[in-house]
This record gives sequence, structure tokens and C-alpha cells, in this order.
Amino acid sequence: MSEEKKPREITVTVYAPRVTEPKKFTWPVTKKVGEAAKEAAHDFGLTGGNPTLGNKEGQPFKRDETLEEARIHDHQELELLDAGGGV
Repeated sequence: MSEEKKPREITVTVYAPRVTEPKKFTWPVTKKVGEAAKEAAHDFGLTGGNPTLGNKEGQPFKRDETLEEARIHDHQELELLDAGGGV
């Protein structure tokens, strides 16, 4: 039939508060939003809080959904947010 399918990946641009340059991340669509947000926060050098990702309008995605379930798509621009306030 077909060779083994590997999980699809998406590349997104993430903006963080108090950081002037965004960063690009490539994640499998099966990664949870909360896990991706934690990784992004770490890469930006931000600690503490409860990081999540949101759209450019500042609306957060559910942390327990996968990137695919949250309908995050390839090349989307995202905001790093704190689920309990600012990061």
C-alpha cells in the first residue's frame, strides 16, 4: 500500500510580549497547544505563568486541544499568551 505516514507538521510564527522579534516553530499537528506554548515560552526565555497560544486578535486556543483540533494552520501568526493574564 503506502509507506508509513508520519504526522503532518505545521510551521507557525509566534510573537511574544516584550520581545521584538518573533520566532518560527515547526510542530506536528498532534502536539497539544499547551505543550507548544510551553516550548515557545522557554525559547523566548519567559518563565512562570501558564502559557498558551492565541490568534493575532488575542483569543486563546484551548490548551488541551491538539494544534489540528484548534484549527491552527501552516504559516499562521500566533501570540504567546498567559492563560491567567499576561506572560
